[in-house]
Amino acid sequence: MNRILIIANHDYALYNFRKEVIMKIVDEGFEVIISSPIGEKVGFFENLGCTCINTKLDRRGLNPIKDFKLLITYLEIIKRFKPDLVLTYTSKCSIYGGMACKFMKTPYIVNNSGLIILPQKLTLLKPFISILYKISDNKCNCMMYQNAFEMKELNRILKHKVRYRLIPGSGVNLQEYAFKEYPDEDSEIIFNYVARIMKGKGIEEYLDCAKIIHKKYPNTRFNIFGFFDDDKYKSIIYDYERQGIIRYMGVYEDLRPFIEQSHAIIHTSYSEGMTNVCLEHSSMGRVCIVSDIPGCQEIVDDKKTGYLFELKNVEDLVEKIEMFINLPLCKKKDMGKLAREKMEKEFDRKQIVDVYLDEINRIIKNN
Repeated sequence: MNRILIIANHDYALYNFRKEVIMKIVDEGFEVIISSPIGEKVGFFENLGCTCINTKLDRRGLNPIKDFKLLITYLEIIKRFKPDLVLTYTSKCSIYGGMACKFMKTPYIVNNSGLIILPQKLTLLKPFISILYKISDNKCNCMMYQNAFEMKELNRILKHKVRYRLIPGSGVNLQEYAFKEYPDEDSEIIFNYVARIMKGKGIEEYLDCAKIIHKKYPNTRFNIFGFFDDDKYKSIIYDYERQGIIRYMGVYEDLRPFIEQSHAIIHTSYSEGMTNVCLEHSSMGRVCIVSDIPGCQEIVDDKKTGYLFELKNVEDLVEKIEMFINLPLCKKKDMGKLAREKMEKEFDRKQIVDVYLDEINRIIKNN
C-alpha cells in the first residue's frame, strides 16, 4: 500500500478545505498520515483511517530557532513513516516540509496557499524569503498555484524549472454551500465581514465604510465574524457596537445560516491566495464586494456577480456599496444567481480533487 504524508498548519483548515481530497485518496487505497497541530477535527480523519501526528508550529511567527525545530520534526516524521509522497499546504509548512522532503529525497506536491512574498508586507524580508522558496521548492514534483499572480511570482523565483498546475483555490463544495433564495429587504440589508480581525484583513476599511454607510442608510447591518488576531481592535469594535454601527458575532464553525440571511459579503483584505469565504458566499448566491487583488479578482466578475474596489480606498468601497444598495431587489437576486453559476463552472471542488489524484498517480507511477 502506498503511503502519503500530509503536512498542514491546522486540522480545522484541512477539514474545511481539503477533506474531499483526503477522502478520495483514502478511497483509492492510499495510507494517509497527517502532520498538523491537533484540534477538534482529528476524530474525523482518524475515523477515515488516517494516522494523525500532533505537530506544533507557530503559523505566523518568524523565530528561526522554532522554525529550525519544525524542520527537524518534519525530517523525523519522514524518516519514521517513509512516505511515497508528501503533500504540503500553506507557506510555512511548504517551506520547511519541502526542505525536509528534498533532504530525504521524497517526492512532494506543494500547495502555495497565500504567497508570503507580497508588496504589502514583509518588504525587508523578501530576499531572505525568496531564498527559502528556492531552497524548499525547486525540487518539488508539482506546485499547485491558487492564483495567476502567485504563479508568475514564484515561477520567476524558481526559474520556471518546476512543474505546476493552476487550480481554483480550494474550490467550494457546491453541495455543502448550496444555493439559497435571496432574502428580502423589508427590515435591513445585511453585510458580512468574515476574517481574522487585523489590519492586513482590512478591518479598518470595513469599520470606516460601515460608519459612513450606516449613517446614510440606517436599514443596513454590518456583521463581523472572526477572532481577534490583534487585540488593539477589541475596544474599537466594542465601541462601534455600542453605537449600533456594527455587530460583532464572534467565531462560528458553520456560517451557512448567516450567509443565507445576508445580502452580501464585504472582503477588504490586503492579500489572499484565493479567499474561501467569498467562494462560499458566492456558492450560496450572495454578492461579493471585494478588494481588487489577486485571489479576489478571479472570484468576482465586476458589476455582474459583485464589485471590485481599489485596495484600501474607503471612498471607492463606499461608492460600490451604495451602488449595490441602490440596485432593485431583482437585480441583486440576478447577481447572486450569476455568482452561483460562476462557482459551478469554475470553482467546483471536484476539480481540485481530480487534479490532485492525477498528479499523485503520475508521481507514484514514475518513482
